[in-house]
Amino acid sequence: MSSTEVSFQVSELTLTAKHWANPNGIPTLALHGWLDNANTFDRLAPLLPELNLVALDFAGHGYSDHRASGVHYASLLDIQDVLTVADQLGWNTFNLIGHSMGASVSSELSGMFPERVESVALIDGILSTGGVPLEERIDQNREAIERMMAPSKPAKVFPDTETMAVRVTEATDQSIEAARVLVERGHKVVEGGVTWRTDLRIRFPTPMRPSIEYVDGLMARCDSPTMLRVANQGDEWYRGEVNLREASHPNLEVRYMDGPHHVHLEPKYFEQVAAEIRDFWNLDSEVAKAS
Repeated sequence: MSSTEVSFQVSELTLTAKHWANPNGIPTLALHGWLDNANTFDRLAPLLPELNLVALDFAGHGYSDHRASGVHYASLLDIQDVLTVADQLGWNTFNLIGHSMGASVSSELSGMFPERVESVALIDGILSTGGVPLEERIDQNREAIERMMAPSKPAKVFPDTETMAVRVTEATDQSIEAARVLVERGHKVVEGGVTWRTDLRIRFPTPMRPSIEYVDGLMARCDSPTMLRVANQGDEWYRGEVNLREASHPNLEVRYMDGPHHVHLEPKYFEQVAAEIRDFWNLDSEVAKAS
C-alpha cells in the first residue's frame, strides 16, 4: 500500500501531506511529532489499510510552508490547520493518530472539538503541562518573543543526508533506520550540501504552555475513546501526568510497551504498535472489513 502526495491551502500557507487512500476507509488524520514530518507514519500506515489515512506535515515541517515572519508556532494554530484540512477533505468527523507533539495536539483538539473526533490513538504523548511551573512559563514566553525578534541564524549544512541521519541518532534515541526515514523528507539541498527543511523557529521555547486547570478541563470534555500507548523507554515530558490524565479523561485507556520514543517507526516495534491500533479500533472485525 503506497501513498500519494497531496496539498491543502490553509490561509496563506500550503500544507502538504501523504495520503494512503482507501475511499471506503475510516477517515483518519495522522499527526507527527516535534521536528518530524509525515514520513514518520511510513511503516505504520500500510499495516492499517482499513483507514483512509492522511498524514499531515505541520506548518514549518516536511514540505509544508513555514509560518510568516513573527508568527509563533503554537498548538492553537496547528489545531486550526488540522480542522481546515479536515474540512477540505469533506470530513465532518474523523479519527486521529498522533505521535509526541502530534499526540498532544490530537488530545487537545479532541477536547476542544469533541463533536469532530470519533476516536484517538496516541503514541508516546498527550497534552501536558510538562511540569513547568508558572514562573518558568512566563520566562519561556519572554524568551520566545526575544528570540523571534532577534536576527535569524543560518541553518547548519551537512555534507549528505546520511550524516544528517547520524546526527539525529546522536541527539535522540532513534535508530539509524528510523532517522533515515525522517531525514528523507526533512532535508533540502543547499550550496555546500544539505540542511533541514524544518523552520528553525520551531526550536524556540514553546509559548503559552497550558496550565493544569486548562489541561484537566479539556480532558474532561473528551468523549472520544482514546488509547495512549506509552513507550517505556520513550519521552519523559508528559509521563509524570499520565495518572492525572487518566483521572480527568472519561474515555482514556493507557497501555505500555517496551521501545523508544519513535516506537511506531522503529523496525523492531512498529508492527506491535499497528497491532495495538488494530485491536483498539477493532479493524479486524467483520464490520471493519465491510466498511
